[in-house]
Amino acid sequence: MTWVALTNEQRMLAGTTAQMVADHPTVTDAEVERQRGTGELWGAMVANGLVALVIAEQPDDDEPTLNAALVVEQLARGVSAVPYLGTVLALGLLHAAAPHGAEITEVLAGRPGCVVVDRTLSALAPHGIAVDVGPGALAVGAEGALVCTAALGADLDALDLSRPLADAVGGGTELGAISSAAGTRWHAQALAWLCADLVGTCTGALEGAVAHARVRQQFGRPIGSFQAVQQLCADQLVTVEACRSITWQAAWAVDALEPSEALVQAQMAKAYCSEVARTVCEAAIQVWGGLGMTWECPAHRYLRRALLDRQLLGDERAQLGAIVDERLVTAATKTKVR
Repeated sequence: MTWVALTNEQRMLAGTTAQMVADHPTVTDAEVERQRGTGELWGAMVANGLVALVIAEQPDDDEPTLNAALVVEQLARGVSAVPYLGTVLALGLLHAAAPHGAEITEVLAGRPGCVVVDRTLSALAPHGIAVDVGPGALAVGAEGALVCTAALGADLDALDLSRPLADAVGGGTELGAISSAAGTRWHAQALAWLCADLVGTCTGALEGAVAHARVRQQFGRPIGSFQAVQQLCADQLVTVEACRSITWQAAWAVDALEPSEALVQAQMAKAYCSEVARTVCEAAIQVWGGLGMTWECPAHRYLRRALLDRQLLGDERAQLGAIVDERLVTAATKTKVR
């Protein structure tokens, strides 16, 4: 096990992203539409090179997956309505299939991207549902090892209000095939970024709950002074930090280890984060009390985001099942060799 510690540059990256999110807060449904419509935050992210982090190949930037994960985490912490996650997922596929394609140039110039998954949201597909769709987005999916674009159809009702869904009707362009190793690496990368989104979501939910507990008065005292509330929040903090640790490890592994090893670590991280994220967000709603169940309270936004992340590319059962299957195949192979 390698312990992952952030460099000063990575801490600065996370802090800069957090400040950008604070400058463009998402508070209401109207704010969601404003961010996606005018692209203020998105434009700032493109201008500052945060999208290009994914394919950075400079000698001094050897952890693009972890760097992008730090950005994803801060955006999720503020429930920011920008299509960053969908864009970096699509850009990773594009880079693996056609590293010098015109589509990459469009995305780096500011065009959002999104990924196409099947109707269960658990695997890439050539047509189905496009996730995290921004204005004029380039939808990228895959059929086997062949990466292709897809045309976007009607908008769909989305559980997560900050990340729209749309029909992906196929009929796009075949961009090229990716090798088995490249496909495995992208899968691990995608799971690590989804874990980062879950970490940021849980962090934002818990921070909001703690802030509320400091000011909400009951029996003449802030509810944060009650031991039951303190213990509930403390338990969730321990859980969030565990999620962050395993997520950073998984993101580091994508760029440092063999793709197959990185995928196992990413699957373990996705299994753990998917399972506990709902618990953390529901605990935050409890701290908010009855207000936490209303549209006026932001707590439900975090729960919605966590539930979508949990399902994308497979929930905890799917991840653990995949690890077991791989272990059984490995064991059977070794037995035959003997």
